[in-house]
Amino acid sequence: MILPALSSSLYKSVSPYGSLNNIVDGLSSLTEHFSDLSLSSEARKPSKRPPPNYLCHLCFNKGHYIKDCPQARPKGEGLTPYQGKKRCFGEYKCPKCKRKWMSGNSWANMGQECIKCHINVYPHKQRPLEKPDGLDVSDQSKEHPQHLCEKCKVLGYYCRRVQ
Repeated sequence: MILPALSSSLYKSVSPYGSLNNIVDGLSSLTEHFSDLSLSSEARKPSKRPPPNYLCHLCFNKGHYIKDCPQARPKGEGLTPYQGKKRCFGEYKCPKCKRKWMSGNSWANMGQECIKCHINVYPHKQRPLEKPDGLDVSDQSKEHPQHLCEKCKVLGYYCRRVQ
């Protein structure tokens, strides 16, 4: 029979990597074709304008949302969302025990210790103190736990004395 001989010679002449090479070539040509498209922050068009009284949660200025902030840093640069000098309002969630808390004594690149786990936790969200939106209103009679505050520990005194 001729068929087995033909099929064995066909398999010998075709590389098992032939189809893989074709896929790689196809992907390369697609990459070249779309290389002029960019997803960088310069190429992205800004979202619609925020309400007139809205403050950016990063720089605390009006006129843009946080995702369009000119002070935005690449992800991973800085330990907290806010990178300014002022005290702000922060929201925390312990990655170990999942305990959540909020504090009006939140600072850039500073965390607060979880009461249960005793690990330093950085805020996942920070916003200005100037404009509380309901949940932010902290009890002023409640004492700030300085022994849990990284800023207080670094300074060696109550962090609210810094302004």
